[in-house]
Amino acid sequence: MATEDKDRDTGFDITAAAFGAGLGIIAGAVMGVLFAPKSGTETRAQLGDWLKDRRDQGSDLLARVKGEGTHRQAQLAAAIKAGKQAYAESGKHS
Repeated sequence: MATEDKDRDTGFDITAAAFGAGLGIIAGAVMGVLFAPKSGTETRAQLGDWLKDRRDQGSDLLARVKGEGTHRQAQLAAAIKAGKQAYAESGKHS
């Protein structure tokens, strides 16, 4: 009986779901075009400017992260060198 329960239809139809999603996408695109406050050229220009700003911000962030990483790497290298030197000196005095 338990295996029969697993074989039952769940009521979910992937084709209907895909069709519904497609209709939703089309309806959204149509509504966006009909109610857009700006022309397509203006919207594309605004989107391009927005993307350029995000790219510039990302580049700035990446440069800061790289700089911080380089700084931390130099600190770590200095700490390792100091640790090795301290270890070597402690062996000489023992």
